[in-house]
Amino acid sequence: MQQSNPEKERMYSKLSSIDSELSEASNTISAAESEVTSLDASIGALAGRLAAVRGRGYCALGHLDKTIELLTKKWAEVGPSVRQSLANNLQPMGSQIRSLQSEAQALRREIDVGALPVAEAESIRLGGEVSSAKSNTAREASQVTAPVKQLAGGLGAVDRDLKLAETTMALFGQAAFPMKQEETPVLAIEAKLMEGEKPHGTLYFTNQRFLFEGQKEVVLEKKLFIVTKKRIERVVMAERPIGAVQDISKGRVGLIAGTGVYVQFRPEIGVPVTPYDVKGWEADVITRFFKYITGGEAARDIATVRGVAAPAEATVRLVRCAACGAPHSGEIYQGQTSVNCEYCGTVIVIG
Repeated sequence: MQQSNPEKERMYSKLSSIDSELSEASNTISAAESEVTSLDASIGALAGRLAAVRGRGYCALGHLDKTIELLTKKWAEVGPSVRQSLANNLQPMGSQIRSLQSEAQALRREIDVGALPVAEAESIRLGGEVSSAKSNTAREASQVTAPVKQLAGGLGAVDRDLKLAETTMALFGQAAFPMKQEETPVLAIEAKLMEGEKPHGTLYFTNQRFLFEGQKEVVLEKKLFIVTKKRIERVVMAERPIGAVQDISKGRVGLIAGTGVYVQFRPEIGVPVTPYDVKGWEADVITRFFKYITGGEAARDIATVRGVAAPAEATVRLVRCAACGAPHSGEIYQGQTSVNCEYCGTVIVIG
């Protein structure tokens, strides 16, 4: 049975520490390169991504246009110096790290053959050089990535909103209901209605309406009571003017479902609070966008993106029926485009 050699074990331990420091220094260089490359590619793609959703009719989140312009301009200013610093100061350290790794391999061979006095002296010298290289690499990487980190926060926020816009337009592309005149998509999120058969579907928010379109299984053919052919249809299960929604709050919608949203309608609508199952972060997004729409900011953004005059502040106004001249006595909700005359039933279009 081979006996252990405490001196060898000690030398192997020192070598392991050296290898670890070299690996950490190498990873620091790779991480800095990755940060710069990733930021460069991400900022470079922002304008194209925004143009794509704007081209499909997404006019909300007006801050994206200016923020993307500012991010692109800022990176154009600092990007060249960042890439130069990376190429001239940090990347050359990679060659030094690889050279030290080769020396560490030679040190291992000396330990393997038992040349411990030589290995001891070599480990002291090599350990000092490795520690210095690691420290220099960390310092240079920090200087290279400092401007990147300053832009990363803003990029992350823009990327999140762009992804919401992209997902929204993809889901609106699947919707079965038609859009109304002057109506524009604002948010769409997949959800599950926590009532009845609990259908899966999509919550839609426009500048005018709140909708839930659920998926309904339709049987097309049966043989001996066994369904042999069926299809999934999209059915609008909830539709109200956005102003008819009094509040949307985040909460727990079931023991299994977990976090979701509760949609509360105005009392006169006569519709009970309706729960929908969504992810926790999606519930936060929904409540944020509901306030964005009902607070009037969405309407202003949409007008700006479309290049039209911003809508006037809501005021109490008298609406009369063009057919019988009777006034409409009920409340007109934000987003509502028509009402029925209480006296003759004529549709009154709200301009």
